[in-house]
Amino acid sequence: MPPYLKINALGYLKQYILPFSGLSLEKHLYHFYIDGKFFTEFEYTEIEQASINVDLTLDKQERMLVLDFAIKGSLNVMCDRCLDNFDYEVNKQERLIIKLGETWEEENDDILIIPESEHQIDISSYLYEYIVLMLPIKKTHPEDNNGNTKCNPEIIKRLNELSHTEPDSRWDSLKGLITEN
Repeated sequence: MPPYLKINALGYLKQYILPFSGLSLEKHLYHFYIDGKFFTEFEYTEIEQASINVDLTLDKQERMLVLDFAIKGSLNVMCDRCLDNFDYEVNKQERLIIKLGETWEEENDDILIIPESEHQIDISSYLYEYIVLMLPIKKTHPEDNNGNTKCNPEIIKRLNELSHTEPDSRWDSLKGLITEN
């Protein structure tokens, strides 16, 4: 279980456990709707509201599963500039390959080996990671068609006022200490 998943979360997240042992060798389609409740099941998340559709194609093959995720929707996040919330659009394709082997092992981010004795896979932590990693490091309101920010105008005005301060003259005497070599 990933370290950011709450211990008592399995009740709600049970819907993201896919049994695959009885499936025929072909493609199987699944659809999931993810909202804020999904994110409350994980610790250390800043996402409280979401509206995301996930279409999953599970291609069961003889010795592996290929999971193709189509993730599209929006996350309600806080703007790092003005601190107002806004909807951040997400749209991404992800692939996870699950091979049957002897023990649990993660070959890389996209390939997982699970024991042959397993009969189901929990995709909730993968969905969480895929979605959270779509967020940029700096989250700010998108610009409108004219290139103007959609941030809270009162906050932007106040930030502009505070950024036009006079330079601190106490440092002027130290500038003479810098010599070029």
